[in-house]
Amino acid sequence: MLVDSHCHLDRLDLAQHGGSLDAALDAARQRGVGHFLCIGVSAENAADVKALAERYADVDCSVGIHPLDLKPGEAPALDWLLDELNHPRVVAIGETGLDYHYEPEAAELQQASFRLHLQAARQTGKPVIVHTRAPAPTP
Repeated sequence: MLVDSHCHLDRLDLAQHGGSLDAALDAARQRGVGHFLCIGVSAENAADVKALAERYADVDCSVGIHPLDLKPGEAPALDWLLDELNHPRVVAIGETGLDYHYEPEAAELQQASFRLHLQAARQTGKPVIVHTRAPAPTP
């Protein structure tokens, strides 16, 4: 059995499947994919990925804030993240990490957010999905 360990089912272009997520998932299942991990990237899509996991028995999800989805000057709240992680279909934390490619000036905010996600991982025992790109900015 194959596992799609990193998919964004809430962001698919479904045109090739007649606009149907059911059809897209069925096409993947026919090719041997037996389970899907739908990745959360923002506070705004947390409810969507959880709803997808609730709708499909072979879909679980993660919640977290992608480094490029951080709001300027605002790291996510640990209480919010821990509450989201309490959902029974949330099996991982993230997508989180560091990405200085487009916004090198956001390095400190991204680092604070990443530390917060790691703190939540220590408290919950859930794995972290790490996104990383571009080297650290030089002073």
